[in-house]
Amino acid sequence: MEIQTRLATAQDNTALMALLKRTPQMGSITLTFEREPNFFAGALVSCEHEHVLVAEDLNTPGVLIAMIDIGLRRQYIDGKIEAVRYFHDLRVAPEARGGKALKSLFLAIADHTHAQDEWMEAVVLEENLIPLGIIDRGRSWLPNVYPGGRVITSLIPAQKRKTVITNNLTIRAATPGDATLLQQLWDEASHRQGFPLYNVNDLLAGSGYYRGIKINSYLIAFINGKAVGTVGMWDQKPFKQTRVTRYTPWLAASRLPYNLYSMLFGGIHLPPPGSCFDYLTLHSLTVDQDNPEVFTALLDYVIEHHLPPKQSLVCGFFDNHPLEAALEAYKRQKLYSRHLLMSYQQDPSESQNSTVRHVEIARL
Repeated sequence: MEIQTRLATAQDNTALMALLKRTPQMGSITLTFEREPNFFAGALVSCEHEHVLVAEDLNTPGVLIAMIDIGLRRQYIDGKIEAVRYFHDLRVAPEARGGKALKSLFLAIADHTHAQDEWMEAVVLEENLIPLGIIDRGRSWLPNVYPGGRVITSLIPAQKRKTVITNNLTIRAATPGDATLLQQLWDEASHRQGFPLYNVNDLLAGSGYYRGIKINSYLIAFINGKAVGTVGMWDQKPFKQTRVTRYTPWLAASRLPYNLYSMLFGGIHLPPPGSCFDYLTLHSLTVDQDNPEVFTALLDYVIEHHLPPKQSLVCGFFDNHPLEAALEAYKRQKLYSRHLLMSYQQDPSESQNSTVRHVEIARL
């Protein structure tokens, strides 16, 4: 196998989507994480500037055997704007898993990260043992990897919740007239480590970073007329899909009874093989002083008014975030991930304040 690594181009779109389909996540439910109909449209949702590296076997032209995206996105670190690389979408084809293709990719990453103080972040599911095993064993060609915390992603099925309005708290959808207010709420979140740099003008202009989002898909919470929080709702299925390839025999046999139970008592709807999970993802959450009353009112409003029976709501926090505890009141399925900081130099967290981080689940 003669391997060449290079930057991906638009001409690689079909080959990139084919590689995603050939590298499912195995388990009781076998899943493929797809980016139909355009890989790069999905990549621009994760990062403002994608940086996709691919590996190909020169003996089989037109077929990609590995890929990784180390795109850049701006976020607040210690209250200042910093462009951070996001290490994600690592895929290695089954026929290339001997290590040579992976090594070639990481050597290419080193060549493409030139700044001495440049670092990357990654979020890896704890059940995704293959990449974690590679990281834990270490290789001379790997960057240094440092723990950044634990992320809890909550899948919240449709359930009976009624928005309780107390303390003169009201909630409504944003309008174009709220553009300045929405920007102000985002700017006030700059104290939170890792909060994305958002620009309402880019949103209104239809930037690819906000693909499919309209300003009225944001909710704003008020107490006595003062804005105290906002959250966005994002249906990403038109460009980012989680498809069921197969179930284990026992789960396939119990899927329909389980779905009936879920419909009656609350639970994640399991789609038939070949179909996609239906998610509505929360994003851009800001809550003044992390007030749990405001957060639960926003969440209940979404569930009551915007979540159909077979859809699930997705949100997430670091495990030490003060609002994570508020989710214990909801029926949910929890997924645990490791947040990792990666650098060819020293631990980047050593120069950062040790405050609670923000994780934008919709951009993972």
